[in-house]
Amino acid sequence: MKMSMTWGRLDRWHHPTWSVSCASTDPPTWDVYERLDVSLDPTGPDQPHDLAAELLPDDGTVLDVGCREAADLIRIVRDRNAAGAGVEPVPLHLDRARAAVAAAALGYRITLHEGGVEELPGLDVRFDLVWCRDVLTQVADLDGVLAAIARALRPSGRVLIQVTFATALLHGADVDLLHRHLGNVHENLNRRVVESAFRRAELSVERTIEVGTEWREHAEERTQPMSRALLRLARLRRQRDALAEDHGADVVDHVEANLHWEVFQALGKLEPVIFILGHTRP
Repeated sequence: MKMSMTWGRLDRWHHPTWSVSCASTDPPTWDVYERLDVSLDPTGPDQPHDLAAELLPDDGTVLDVGCREAADLIRIVRDRNAAGAGVEPVPLHLDRARAAVAAAALGYRITLHEGGVEELPGLDVRFDLVWCRDVLTQVADLDGVLAAIARALRPSGRVLIQVTFATALLHGADVDLLHRHLGNVHENLNRRVVESAFRRAELSVERTIEVGTEWREHAEERTQPMSRALLRLARLRRQRDALAEDHGADVVDHVEANLHWEVFQALGKLEPVIFILGHTRP
């Protein structure tokens, strides 16, 4: 009995987590947990569409730079009774965009072009709104793309650009991991680099919306995509060698980096930002 009591005192004295364990039972600690279980009604990823509705007049014209499969472009054209054009450099995405436009019966209001916006020989129209969502991180010729966007914009038009930047919380091994993402130009994750390119293209920032973690909170409260990403990461790490043997180490590294993308946004290591821009000289 004496030895048991002595051991108990020594365990309490030396155990490195004793104070933390005790603190975790305090009412203020549980109050914090309870508050963190309450939604803060975060803004969702439809936010850029709400902004587009403010910027684009009815019967206006919109250019989607990097339209992928045209989901955003189709929605904007429908919502604003607009005419639209999309440019997309990836043939597979473009084929799917054409199919989506045809299925939406909007071929008479939407035209699609293969390539980058800077590669187009010329546009017959200038646009009320240029939409560029989550594209600039993958653009090698940043100056060329932004200059082409400026040329495509009417004097009174506006550009809506959403881009993801690295924050001060992203460093060390996290930076090395994102270098494995095969699509990103890592310099474009630097906010100063992109904002300097805006100025060189004579585009002025009229409004900035710091998204922070809200879109990730919104998604996780509904469909738990980050939970799925974390589960996939756990499974990837348990079978990395087998996956690399079957698919190649580069592909596995890319998938691993891609699965961190939304998680890093939730942790504040990456931050989506929306810019509304106009011509510096109307």
